[in-house]
Amino acid sequence: MTSQSRGFFLVIFASLCLATLPVVLKFGLEGGADPVQLLAPRMVLATALLWLWIFLTRPHRIRIDRSGLFNSVLAGIFNTLALLCFYLGLRRVDASVAILIFTIYPAILLTMLHLRGESVTKRDVLRLVLALSGVVLVADPGGSADIVGVVLVLGTAFMYASYIFVVHTRLVDYPTSSTTLWIITTLGLATPLLLPLFPSDQPLGFEGWGVVIWSAVIGTVIARLAIIEGIRLVGGGQTALLLPVETVASISMAAIFLGERISLIQMAGAALVLTSVLLATAFRRRPLSGSPEASVPG
Repeated sequence: MTSQSRGFFLVIFASLCLATLPVVLKFGLEGGADPVQLLAPRMVLATALLWLWIFLTRPHRIRIDRSGLFNSVLAGIFNTLALLCFYLGLRRVDASVAILIFTIYPAILLTMLHLRGESVTKRDVLRLVLALSGVVLVADPGGSADIVGVVLVLGTAFMYASYIFVVHTRLVDYPTSSTTLWIITTLGLATPLLLPLFPSDQPLGFEGWGVVIWSAVIGTVIARLAIIEGIRLVGGGQTALLLPVETVASISMAAIFLGERISLIQMAGAALVLTSVLLATAFRRRPLSGSPEASVPG
């Protein structure tokens, strides 16, 4: 297997791992677990496993200068807020709806980059219009979608775009394994602090711990390490081209395992959102090669 083929395999594998997260989390939430009750132990376990892997395989990556550490922590805070909004939103809306709404984050990122001074083309404007129009349709103008859940997932998209913005503008020159380690460490330290703000009246059961272990091992450590290696082998631009695979896989899993169905109007919105994503990836001027993740905010 060539290095490029191995890179594509790793990226697709990571995308499929991440695609399982919304379905697995939905199982946990419907089983009675609270969102932060699932999030905090997941990130603590993931942090411990990632530190173990880095220490055993590349301990020199632990070292990072003060600027890199500060910006990694900043990115980690945005990532924490994105995950919190996603977990809370997923409690209120279907996984497929949450996935499709979240997929507009490239349009939000585009706006941030434009405000920073990067040029915007007519194609970029078209992408933004398609994405926003798609969200309106996916959110179900008939009124069946939970508006609070929709707003929370939109908050996820905004916070995740902010996270990518920091990575793209301030961390692109640092080794991805180093920034990933410190970003995940920030998540592992920050998420337990949320527990007193979202107290639970019941302990996490067997099913809940299964969700925590799966999301920590498969959806965080394995997925992120695979995407890091995939980016190294094929580059950030080629990796971005495969992002729609993850979206389609997530929606398919939600339909198969959760029995979720989307209406014709929502399908039309999904088509607009995915078209916007395809335009974003097919004509990206500067790859977000510093990003250690694919699209689902895992």
